[in-house]
Amino acid sequence: MDNTAASVKAFNRKQRCGLGAVEFGRRLLPFLTASGMMSYMLEGMEVSGSGVWMIMMAALIVSSLTVFILSFVMDRTRKRSGRSKPWIYSGIFLLAVSVLMSMHVPGNAMGARLVYAGIVLFIWSSSVKLLLYPADALIAGMTADTAERWNLASVKGIAGSLAAICAVFPASRLAAPGIMGADGGKRYVAVFTVLIIIAMLTGSFLLRERNLPRIPESQGMSLINCAEDLKAFLTNRYFLILLVYGGLLMFGTSVFATLTGEYSFWILSETGNTAVMNGIRYGVPLAAFLAVLFLNRKLTKKQCALLGTGIYAAACLLMLVSMKIQPVYYPAFVLGEIGNGFMWAMLWAMEPDVFDHVDYMTGRARAVFPVVFIAAAVSLGSGLAGAVRQSLAGFVMNQQNFAGLAEASIRADGLKQLAVLGFMVIPLVVCGVLALVLRGYGLDEEYGDVRMELDRRREGK
Repeated sequence: MDNTAASVKAFNRKQRCGLGAVEFGRRLLPFLTASGMMSYMLEGMEVSGSGVWMIMMAALIVSSLTVFILSFVMDRTRKRSGRSKPWIYSGIFLLAVSVLMSMHVPGNAMGARLVYAGIVLFIWSSSVKLLLYPADALIAGMTADTAERWNLASVKGIAGSLAAICAVFPASRLAAPGIMGADGGKRYVAVFTVLIIIAMLTGSFLLRERNLPRIPESQGMSLINCAEDLKAFLTNRYFLILLVYGGLLMFGTSVFATLTGEYSFWILSETGNTAVMNGIRYGVPLAAFLAVLFLNRKLTKKQCALLGTGIYAAACLLMLVSMKIQPVYYPAFVLGEIGNGFMWAMLWAMEPDVFDHVDYMTGRARAVFPVVFIAAAVSLGSGLAGAVRQSLAGFVMNQQNFAGLAEASIRADGLKQLAVLGFMVIPLVVCGVLALVLRGYGLDEEYGDVRMELDRRREGK
């Protein structure tokens, strides 16, 4: 019995290390940008900014549609290595190929180089998505234990926090002079590509996807079956809750984050202490995800998500107080990062449970294409937050003819204060809406029956 328990613990540790390594590499991907690669691929050419933008957008749209269609194929993949891992390996290969191609642009003719750059960006963008989406579906395939999924979600957050620290500090030094350096950013791209490939290859080798239900032949790849997949998820109340939760979470936290970045001027009337700001920005999320790990089995996922929502609401209220009492700004920043970590970890932990519920209700075991939908909702929330940020800040800057953020920070003005209030009140309202949305999430109580039925089906009883 003791040997069995020890082997289970060793296996779980290996699983967590594997997922952590994959997530570490995955979180480094945003530091590779299409615009950065274009800067050296088209070096020395007179190409308008709009032309470059059109090439990037065309490559992004085509690759997004391609990978979305492939997500239905990914969900039906049952290789010896698993469901997600074969596609992660494909993404790693395409990433290496696209980066090598980007550093060896043939010919000098503008038309040929533009076409070549477009092809490279399509391959690169496709590789990134082949790494992102299957990696997001890993937890569902790694274990059926809802408590272990909580642990893996926490590990995912910890690895992401470590990746952010690595990217900003040691990796950025290795990648000097950076994306706009004398070499056009080639060294920067090469360093981050190598780190991503090593991390994701190592993690994929370590982890195992053992919770992969068989796909019936009647659910093979066809337009009708893909439509049925969509219907199964988009009519499931818990999946709709996840979509709303993910979108609102990104929207609210992104709006609030405005005041912890360049717009901190508007509250502090000076540049925030860099060491303190960096310590909070990179250290507190790591501590928050560690705290989530210790809350496992003490709270349900819904309770932990509500706890994070409450902490984030408290951060918004403290930020309001900081308009009068400036030292309160930093505790508000800390609380915001803690609440942020709790809420994101629970989104990741709830995803595989919801996917199992859809399987329970419809017999459709899917994970990759649902995370594509959730990622789209999160992206929508980010885009809306950007629009709100630009609208509030732009209105104040234009109405009062401020030359920049520095001038706006030192000039007292009612409109500026109104904009600052918007950056706090909007996230506070979002927290209230999130709490209402989470009230409808009852899967924590139902999951025992769901798991029992799914196990019965798998055993063929």
